[in-house]
Amino acid sequence: YHRSDSHIIEQCCEVYGIQDPELKCYIEIDINSQEWVDSLIKKEIGDEPFITIEPISKENYTKNRRYPFEKWQSIVDNLSPDIKFAQVGQKGSRVLNNVIDLTGRTSFSNTAAIIGKSSLFLSSEGGLVHAATAFNTTSVVVITGYQSEKMVAYPQNINVNISSHGPCGLKSECVECKLEADRHDPLEIVNIVKRFLSER
Repeated sequence: YHRSDSHIIEQCCEVYGIQDPELKCYIEIDINSQEWVDSLIKKEIGDEPFITIEPISKENYTKNRRYPFEKWQSIVDNLSPDIKFAQVGQKGSRVLNNVIDLTGRTSFSNTAAIIGKSSLFLSSEGGLVHAATAFNTTSVVVITGYQSEKMVAYPQNINVNISSHGPCGLKSECVECKLEADRHDPLEIVNIVKRFLSER
């Protein structure tokens, strides 16, 4: 039975009678992994603030969460003169220009730990957005009409809901999800990031 009236964490907790759970995830990183992550960041990024980004939405389940790669590139091009970007994700992922490429070099939990060291995480809705909450890093998340914002969005994040339909829940490509992503102005995200960084 699919519900979209509450967060998935709340739905899972209901089964066990847990009311009003904290909406965040938990990942334990051992000391050796944390030291390895710290060393990688120091070597590849340095001591300056940085943003992590994952522009590639996992498509083996559905294509309808993706945001156009070219728009992610536009966002990076607008912001990279002022702050470094580190791209995380799976090995073989298409890599943006003007980023430090960390794709395919870390486990899921170590990738989450890298996000935890960054000023901000940019992505469409997906696993790393959930993982980022374990490290208290704010994410700017593109949410399409595929899923309900109530079901997947965390209140501590900046959720950019670009949908005007749905949640469609389609595994096959949704024409409306694609149109909404194609029509969205990436400058909205650029301005959100600039405002967030200026307020820190």
